[in-house]
Amino acid sequence: MNIGKTQTLKVSEKNTSGYILVDDQEEKAFLPKIFVRDEMQEGDEIEVFVYQDDDKLKATTEKPLAEVGEFAVMSCVQSLPSGAFMDWGIIKDLFIPYKQQKAKIVEGKRYLVYVYVDEPTGLITGTTKFKRNPQYEDLPFKKGDRVSLILMGEGELGWNVIINKEYIGLIYASDVYKKLYPLSEETGYIKTIREDGKIDVSLQPEGYANIDEFQKIILEKLEGNYGLLYVSDKSTPAEIKDELQMSKKNFKKAIGGLYKDKKIEILDDKIRLL
Repeated sequence: MNIGKTQTLKVSEKNTSGYILVDDQEEKAFLPKIFVRDEMQEGDEIEVFVYQDDDKLKATTEKPLAEVGEFAVMSCVQSLPSGAFMDWGIIKDLFIPYKQQKAKIVEGKRYLVYVYVDEPTGLITGTTKFKRNPQYEDLPFKKGDRVSLILMGEGELGWNVIINKEYIGLIYASDVYKKLYPLSEETGYIKTIREDGKIDVSLQPEGYANIDEFQKIILEKLEGNYGLLYVSDKSTPAEIKDELQMSKKNFKKAIGGLYKDKKIEILDDKIRLL
């Protein structure tokens, strides 16, 4: 049984309260009837999330905010001297022991939490303590891949981020073109997978294949501003960043294509929609 993971199990038996599910090794987990819409029969299969409750394995069709090995932003529903209970997105809350709290967790506030199985106890546990910019091997990414991001916080080099709920990466400050907020979600792109196993991410796609996205932004901005934008290829990177939230490099590629397609006119201090 893969504790803390979503998996497909088979109905072994049923009673008035719910169903006994089993895996290939005949390990059992109980699924309460309240999580099943239609009546199931012995031998039926169902996809469930398996967790522990009172030293027993239980299953639910609810989707947790994070499975074992993943990060998620969770709200604290109760804080005690021994630890904190977090809203996990399922019927059971996730427990974070006091020793696994980077700083004392306060009820009602949101935190970035990593879910793991505590080896001494074998229990699914949460922690707010994790290493920044770890080194990875055999990453399932390549340069340019689109990924989902959770913003951790800003450091000396830039913003630490969670990639696809599983990996920690970095957006360099020079690649940030808009206001960012801790614990918010963004779309990003794999920029570099370094030899030391660290991951660099960008908020914007790179290369000519993605210039159409920037062209669309520029055209929409022009249409909403009476056909004029007071930035051009002679504008500073800061001016372009403030106006369009993109790098000067991507801006120049985009307006070059728009000019070639006769959609805009490029003047000394502005661009004009044709």
